[in-house]
Amino acid sequence: MSGQKHSRLAPSSAGRWTTCTASVRFLKEHAAETPNDSSVYADEGTQAHEFLTRTLLKQPNQVSGIVEMDRIVTEASGYVNGLMTGDHATLLVDRKVPLFYLPSEKGTLDVAIIRPDRIYIIDLKYGVGVSVYAEQNKQLAIYGESLLRGLEQVEEFDANLPVHLIIYQPRDHNDPTVVREWATTRGELSLFCETEIGIAAQQILDGHVGKFSPGEACKFCPAKGICTAYATRGLLALSDEPVDVVLAQEKIELPRAESLTREQRQRVIASRKPLEQWLEAVEDQEMTELLAGAPAMGFKLVEGKSNRQWSDEDSAKQLLRNHLTAEQTNPPSSLISPAQAEKLLKGIELSAKFENRLATLITKPMGKPTLVPVSDKRTALMLNPSEGLSALVETEEII
Repeated sequence: MSGQKHSRLAPSSAGRWTTCTASVRFLKEHAAETPNDSSVYADEGTQAHEFLTRTLLKQPNQVSGIVEMDRIVTEASGYVNGLMTGDHATLLVDRKVPLFYLPSEKGTLDVAIIRPDRIYIIDLKYGVGVSVYAEQNKQLAIYGESLLRGLEQVEEFDANLPVHLIIYQPRDHNDPTVVREWATTRGELSLFCETEIGIAAQQILDGHVGKFSPGEACKFCPAKGICTAYATRGLLALSDEPVDVVLAQEKIELPRAESLTREQRQRVIASRKPLEQWLEAVEDQEMTELLAGAPAMGFKLVEGKSNRQWSDEDSAKQLLRNHLTAEQTNPPSSLISPAQAEKLLKGIELSAKFENRLATLITKPMGKPTLVPVSDKRTALMLNPSEGLSALVETEEII
């Protein structure tokens, strides 16, 4: 949620720090070198959560003005209200709860429904590219356990009371299943949290050095671009030499495919995903340093491609309806893009006034910074520190 200071043992990163216990100290020691984890996608998710909260609490300003977001928030609130059956159901929304393993820090629970016969813990995921599931989801488990331990200070829950931990992810491009559920009990949830989360948290809080354990959890770790353990996981697929030896080479030479044994091929194929993730992490780290003011060496940043957008969707929709039908301009829920509109308008006789007005409603945002070799002919970009990432300015000087 917005404005929340992230704990070093944040629920959202529990999948990482419970398995790679050394990562917490490493991140703290290298905080200045790691990329900022903020993104337009995170901001979009925060906005969706805020409007869901307003809708469920019947607060003012329940409409975001974004067609898809408003539809999803309406459907999500309908789903939540559908679980509020019976006379004694209690709805908790945007609830800050002390973390059960670190009470001095708080996490924010999206939605909880407390009923005499069962409990629901619901987390809205607005993302589209990464599928999130509820079964043994540590972030979701932390929210549920932390809430229930607080409530148990004034009331007792039977160990067999059903607890439903739910991920609500309506925009997932990989899986159309919107509701993902982990059906457990109060006793089973408590045992899971103690063994899978509490022990690791206590070791970290007690100052244990911990151990690096590179794996799937590295995907969202901001330090993966400078982590030797993570680099080793990828490079071991290419060489049996120590990672420092491999990286000391001026250019890493890959063996010819036909020279590999079947066993070596299997190892390389199995390591494809870790290798791809590692390469992305290395590029992200180089971009981070360039954006922080490091001089360009073998690579520089240039403006990437971007798609044209409407500066005012409502005005664009109203203008397009002069020549196009509702089905053409709004299939099925979001407004067509400027490129799609121009394609549909092709062949239609348009007035100069219409074309001028259409042009004023189209804007082209700056493209995302892209890493390219310094030999690329495009002008290099550098960050204007006083205005932030949105104020990238041109520079002709490459060191």
